[in-house]
Amino acid sequence: MILMADTREQKMLDFSGIEGIEKVEEVALPYGDYTAIVHGKPVPIVIERKAIGDLFGTMTNSYDRFKREMERAKKSEFKLILAIEGTYTNVWNGYDHSQFSGESMVKKLAMLQVRYDIETWFCESRRVMSRRIADLFLAVERNWAKEVLI
Repeated sequence: MILMADTREQKMLDFSGIEGIEKVEEVALPYGDYTAIVHGKPVPIVIERKAIGDLFGTMTNSYDRFKREMERAKKSEFKLILAIEGTYTNVWNGYDHSQFSGESMVKKLAMLQVRYDIETWFCESRRVMSRRIADLFLAVERNWAKEVLI
């Protein structure tokens, strides 16, 4: 399987040592930061990675841009997953450099799930995030291989 990472991704995740990942290619993705090619086909799932500070900035100052991104993904029938570098508690506790409260942020994330079918992953480390992304796309690969056999 080939992982695709957006060329604008500033802090690329490390997928080294994860069995089944052939390579990571940097390409300009229309939305999100990570997706995959499985059996030569694009997977209709895209991961948007956010550090906590970036999350608070995106959901306040850059929300209109992110809303357009969510709408484009939904219109293209791509599942968008928001992967956050931090725990639910980290987000709930808020971000020192934002006037937007942590409680308001977790409510906003819940609303995004309802309105745009955005799944949110809270990841306690970048390594856990890399693993979750790899595990998801490897599961797609196994599932698609089964469908070919049926």
